[in-house]
Amino acid sequence: MSTRVRSSPACPLPAPGRKVRRVETDPRESPDPVESAEAGSIGFEDAGFLPPDPDEPPPVELWSAVGDVPPWGTALHLLAWAAIFALLAARDQIGDTAAYLLWGANATGLAPLDTAWRLLASTFVHAGAAHVFFNATSMLIFGPAVERIFTRWGFWIVYALGGAAASLGSLMWRTSQHAAGLNLSVGASGAIFALGGALLAGAFRLRHRLAPTRARALGAALLFLLGQGLVSGFTRLGTDNVAHAVGLVAGAGIGAVVPLSARLGGPRPGFAIRALGALCALALALSLALALRGGLGPG
Repeated sequence: MSTRVRSSPACPLPAPGRKVRRVETDPRESPDPVESAEAGSIGFEDAGFLPPDPDEPPPVELWSAVGDVPPWGTALHLLAWAAIFALLAARDQIGDTAAYLLWGANATGLAPLDTAWRLLASTFVHAGAAHVFFNATSMLIFGPAVERIFTRWGFWIVYALGGAAASLGSLMWRTSQHAAGLNLSVGASGAIFALGGALLAGAFRLRHRLAPTRARALGAALLFLLGQGLVSGFTRLGTDNVAHAVGLVAGAGIGAVVPLSARLGGPRPGFAIRALGALCALALALSLALALRGGLGPG
């Protein structure tokens, strides 16, 4: 079974051959230190310095702008993961392939209608304590950031569409590799990679709004975390690397078009975004309900 599991430049010297005006003062006088500094120094314009545009907004501090947004969407997901895992453990179904299929594992060889709800339901099911723990840790990093940068509507969109794309990509790949037989995949890591991809797109879109060092640091940290996750997936047998890669690409594409939070210069969510976000949240809730019905119902 596979598991998805910006520093300002230094002020340059005058160009060679350029004359610099020297102001001489009487040493017997006691000049005002400020006037002396102004008279004896090279003017900023002569040095090539461009003053800031008064119409340009000041850099944004992410935490000051959106840090107070409570990440309810992330919390709901973590609670659902914990509940499903607790039920699996209480029923002694950890590692049981047949039980995972009942709970909504993304499986090959099923009818289209039976496959559709599993694209999202499988993101609620995990194959072990380490699996759910590390996915929950990643979710705590990426989930709140997406809710704050893209609003909660954007969070639902990225998670649901990105997660479904990751599951679908994984399903198509596994179907091509395993023409016959049943092959399962569970876990939220494809959706988590979608959240990370959206954050990468968000960091790029915010490069002129954040302080330059902050924008670069955010992008570098995301690249490190996501790159480490992709690389480590190839060292663990059974990891669904296709879901990770497809989720990352899908999340970046979604993050490039979903509006940023109004606190970060984006427009307020319009009807289309709110409606799409609500539909995505509803799809997630429905898939979770079907997973519970399948797992708790008669086998």
